[in-house]
Amino acid sequence: MRIRKVVSKSLLKACRRFLTRDPVANVLPLGDLYSPLFQVSDVYCAVENSKVVGVCAIYGAFSTPSVVLGTATQTVKKALIKKAVVKVSDEFISLCPPDDVDLFKEYSVVSDSHLEHQMLADSLKTPEHRAIKAQRVKRRDLEALNRFYVESVVAEAWAPIQFRAGPYYCVKHDDRVISAAGVHLVTPQIAQLGNIVTDKAYRNQGFATACTHALSSDLISKGRIISLFVRIGNAPAIHMYEKLGFHKTREISFLVLRKKK
Repeated sequence: MRIRKVVSKSLLKACRRFLTRDPVANVLPLGDLYSPLFQVSDVYCAVENSKVVGVCAIYGAFSTPSVVLGTATQTVKKALIKKAVVKVSDEFISLCPPDDVDLFKEYSVVSDSHLEHQMLADSLKTPEHRAIKAQRVKRRDLEALNRFYVESVVAEAWAPIQFRAGPYYCVKHDDRVISAAGVHLVTPQIAQLGNIVTDKAYRNQGFATACTHALSSDLISKGRIISLFVRIGNAPAIHMYEKLGFHKTREISFLVLRKKK
């Protein structure tokens, strides 16, 4: 088995084919293989008998890089993690199935962690606050959207490059963004929602529901599976997603890691 960096178009296509066998389980590394995220990611694959048997992506748009793996055998994942840890800074994050946590512990120390649900929707329920209309964010509004997320203490996974990945929807008050929902990534098969945030002064009024519904409707109409991650203890958010038609599918470990000296 060889570990190769993905730079050629042919190898990139092979990695995409490998990951699309299970786009739900592979949503994060799959997204890193499509523009614009691919431009800020280092992708490595494991090749055995001329076939891709595993993929690892290092996403570099945030100050702390993230390492995510596609489905593979534990032996393949271990080899990919060993390669990735050499390439990242001292601190990095990963989102992985709980069974993979011990693989990271061989090369790094877990300094913080929590569990999240992956939730999916392939059809939507009508929201209760139907009078609230979310609008799609236009490019001219990107500065206002960025300011909204920067000022929010909960939008930890926002980078302006994600606006190029897919649609964002918002609700405004006095020409100021007070609630927004968007995507981390969009591939031909699946979209990962994220950055679903409402200003503290306007919460519990249906604004996040309206933004999420408008965004999900847009993506479902284009044939995408809709996925999102949410902390297991975030009962209000889970309740909102379930009322819109999302259902839980698996648990994910969110890890903050430091390389072993």
